[in-house]
Amino acid sequence: MGTTGVARGFYENIQEAATHIVDVLSGILQVNTIFVASNDGVTNVILEAFNRHEQLVTRGSKLPFETSYCSLVLRDKSSELTIVDTAEHPLTRSMNVTGDLGSRFFIGVPIIRRSGEAFGTICLMDNPDYQLSETDMKTLKAMAVFLGYVVDLEDSLLVQEQKLNDTEQLKAQLQAEKERAESEAMTKTQMIALMSHEIRNPLNGILGLTDLMRTPDMPEEHLEYVNMIETSGNILLSLLNNMMNFNINDSGKTVVHDDPFDLVSTIENTVYLHVGQAISKGIEIGLNLEMNVSQVFVGDEIKIGQLLAHVLQYAIDYTRTGSVLITATMDEESTGNQAVLLLNVKYSGKMLPADKMRNVPHTSDGSISTQRIVGTNLGLAVSQNLAILMNGSIQINSLGEDETEFQIRLPLLRHWELPQLTSIQQRLKGTQVLLAKDPDILQGVSSLMRRWKMDVHMTSGSAEAFSWMEDGFSPDVAVIDMGLVEGGAVDFVHNLKSRAHALPIIVLVPYGMHINPQEAEVFDAVLTKPVRQADLLNALSVILH
Repeated sequence: MGTTGVARGFYENIQEAATHIVDVLSGILQVNTIFVASNDGVTNVILEAFNRHEQLVTRGSKLPFETSYCSLVLRDKSSELTIVDTAEHPLTRSMNVTGDLGSRFFIGVPIIRRSGEAFGTICLMDNPDYQLSETDMKTLKAMAVFLGYVVDLEDSLLVQEQKLNDTEQLKAQLQAEKERAESEAMTKTQMIALMSHEIRNPLNGILGLTDLMRTPDMPEEHLEYVNMIETSGNILLSLLNNMMNFNINDSGKTVVHDDPFDLVSTIENTVYLHVGQAISKGIEIGLNLEMNVSQVFVGDEIKIGQLLAHVLQYAIDYTRTGSVLITATMDEESTGNQAVLLLNVKYSGKMLPADKMRNVPHTSDGSISTQRIVGTNLGLAVSQNLAILMNGSIQINSLGEDETEFQIRLPLLRHWELPQLTSIQQRLKGTQVLLAKDPDILQGVSSLMRRWKMDVHMTSGSAEAFSWMEDGFSPDVAVIDMGLVEGGAVDFVHNLKSRAHALPIIVLVPYGMHINPQEAEVFDAVLTKPVRQADLLNALSVILH
């Protein structure tokens, strides 16, 4: 592939122009020394020099800029500098170069580019008795202006040459990339089709078995496990379908479906799929949704669940000890039917482990961009693609040495509010609640009941709760966390029942915890943490009404 050259100007380069100008001036002026110097503010470089009788300046020689006569010329770029005797003039008599050259006549004219920036100087040197005529001075200035134009022209030609070279290289690269991409696309198409077929068959068998496992007398706990298996299988099946969509869609884009769905339940179900794994690692997982379960939104439920699942998996994988907290709210700027979901996943861990951190390029300020982190994990790459497809975004921020947060923004549409759930929330207004739980990352239950306008009295100690009751506080319902340390949750419940026999009690138990059937008899409802909004709302509705 040939490259079209750029026609050169008067000279091949600046050096050739400087040589020509010095040659012309040496034929016109009878001065001893003529030289052209370039200056970058640090070094003074002699591009070309002519010496008639006495060797004063040498071509190619360099001096620190501040120690050269040229630095004096460029202090005022608007005019030339004339020094009759460098040994006597206050600007030059103490300079080292004066000591080397002795008493000299010096004149320097700045070479100014079109932008007003100085390129260098044209200078003359001779004995102190040298006289420069007005005509000679005009000639010297004209040569300085001419050389300034040549410098600008040379830079323009270099830019054009670089652009042409870059264009030709880019064309060659694009052609090579196109051929490589087409070859890889064909290979991936065949691989995806084969993988989808091999995975789909056993997956359909798993989903079929979940239906056979359900029996009318199945315990609730076992039914919940079967439902989780089915949900996980459906998510995986949906992912396979999306892979096939990429495979058969000419545009390479997955179709985003906008359908009414329960956003709160989608987030809760996705979180619950990861609770067991978190507990097995000794990680506390919290869920705090600042939104109402009665609100229905329009969006792609499956893709939102997939996106959150990949982010949660990453957070749990990189948390050794501590917690993972999922919070969700709607952007305050949301108006009318338009809404923006703000979904945050904060975990007690680094953005990347030390071994991977060393291999990831950092920015100039030492940080790592979200794109760099996403590039290290397939799940995050899938999540980012899904977010972009839904016109959203994912941002990863380090909050400290061992704390990281994902910030997810997704636009949604408000659809309607479920009237049945809204009616229940209305009936719960003003209900007196005694909430006994130890302080932890999970404040979802208290904030949720307060959002339903319930009067919540929260404590972490039985003594304080009994003191409130002695002072006249009469709760309509008690919500007790089985993780209560002070006094023990079971003993606290029995003491509470002895004081208020008819008081309904809802117990919150950690995921996977089994309760003694005899102890469970004194409880009106048992909910698993993190608590689902619909479960808590239904329990309160049944107990209080």
